[in-house]
Amino acid sequence: MDALVILIPLLPLLAAVIIGVGLLFGGFRRPSQTFSTELALWALALACLMAMALATADLLGKNHGYFSMGAWLSSDTLTVRVNFTSHGLNVWLAVVFALLLAAGSRFAATNLPIGRPRFFALFSLFAAAVLFVLLSANLVGSLAGWILAELCGAGLIAHGYQQPRAGTNALRALLSQRLGDVGFMLGISLCYAWTDSVNWAQLQVSATELSIAQATGVSLCFALAAFAKAALVPFSPWLVRTLDEPVPVSLILVHLGVFMVIVLEVLFMQSPFARAVLGLMGLVTVGYAVIVGKTQTTLHSALLFRCLAQVGLMFIECGLGLWTLASWHLAANLTLSCVQRLVLADAPLTAAHPPRLVPARLYLLSLQQFWLEPIADWALVKPVCGLAQDLSYVDDRIIDRVVGLPSAGALPLLAHYEDWEAGIAPPAAIPFTNSSGVAGKLTEWLSALLHWFESRLVQRSSHPHSNRTARQFGHAVNQFERLILRPRYLVLFVCITFLVAF
Repeated sequence: MDALVILIPLLPLLAAVIIGVGLLFGGFRRPSQTFSTELALWALALACLMAMALATADLLGKNHGYFSMGAWLSSDTLTVRVNFTSHGLNVWLAVVFALLLAAGSRFAATNLPIGRPRFFALFSLFAAAVLFVLLSANLVGSLAGWILAELCGAGLIAHGYQQPRAGTNALRALLSQRLGDVGFMLGISLCYAWTDSVNWAQLQVSATELSIAQATGVSLCFALAAFAKAALVPFSPWLVRTLDEPVPVSLILVHLGVFMVIVLEVLFMQSPFARAVLGLMGLVTVGYAVIVGKTQTTLHSALLFRCLAQVGLMFIECGLGLWTLASWHLAANLTLSCVQRLVLADAPLTAAHPPRLVPARLYLLSLQQFWLEPIADWALVKPVCGLAQDLSYVDDRIIDRVVGLPSAGALPLLAHYEDWEAGIAPPAAIPFTNSSGVAGKLTEWLSALLHWFESRLVQRSSHPHSNRTARQFGHAVNQFERLILRPRYLVLFVCITFLVAF
């Protein structure tokens, strides 16, 4: 019966591939939208039935708890297998998630007016990714499903792309969750460095052998991933941007963050500090959700903040060591929230009783949602944009000139040379800004020296050997620049820093 675990994520994945290929080659026009809808519905329904059958077999003791399809990657001591777990909490939560995903697809088939093939391709892929996270038996497989789920979730948030804010909302939600992916990847790196394995089962055994500092480092990395996915403070603003999604994709995503913490119970139990961080972040999120939820004016927005408060309570339960309670709370709240989101139509929220008077400052904080998004823009977005502009300036004004590439706003070097041969005077140079002080004079002197080097030795050089050497040097500099700008080297440097720190 263990082999059934393969079909649970595979069936929605096949449906997504078939619908996607049809969209790519123009197979699904408006007359054949019914086929894509029925294909997705049947795939998700069968996946739900497979999950129920696997859970029943687990209850009867027919499962061995593990199924492997073979090795996907093997390098030195690192072996990543395509394997799945068929026992325990993962299987039962897969039943809950599969039921809600099937219900969401049925709701979309009934209420979605346009864009059904595109929606069901994304939603089927999203369902496959979520089920892969739940059932994967290794960290790398969980990471793949984790990232794919948030990418598909962003696509579903932007399903109504005709609306002006749909693209911006999806991008904000995606980038907020991508910050947590950094913690997930760091956690995998530290697990492999200290336990020589990336399997969940091996991590459960080796977690008791880690020191408190090592367990704290790994736990905090995975906690960061869970905080971003579960929309805890300060990542909460992305959850508000999902109000226009056709089905409750965001509610499923935030509960995946809680699931990640629960399956790492053994690791968090080795670190009291990490559990204290879980409880503190959950408590702050509960207070934030309760205060902001008091001023919501629609049913769907109020439901989001009610769900966020419950998620914060789950993190508090995990911090207190109440793991079984957190598991039941996860399943119950996910079911209730998704059913309410599907059943209740969005409408203005009216109070049954006159609101209680509160201080004006608290009311202002609630209306502005504690200014979390403007603070994030000021503290993170603007500095990153400024750094990107500075790097672009250095690339255009320094690296391109050293290499010899023409820059925007200036004539190419060949044009300068042709004008000089024809006796045409070069354009008047822009005078350097007058400077004062030691730093200003030093900068002015250095720029004049570089200008002299460029005009006398680079532009007027006519020796073929020197030109060939300069071109080779320029190609080498370009290759080095492309090399160091690859994301994997940045991640490598960060991992090395954490290894040295711990």
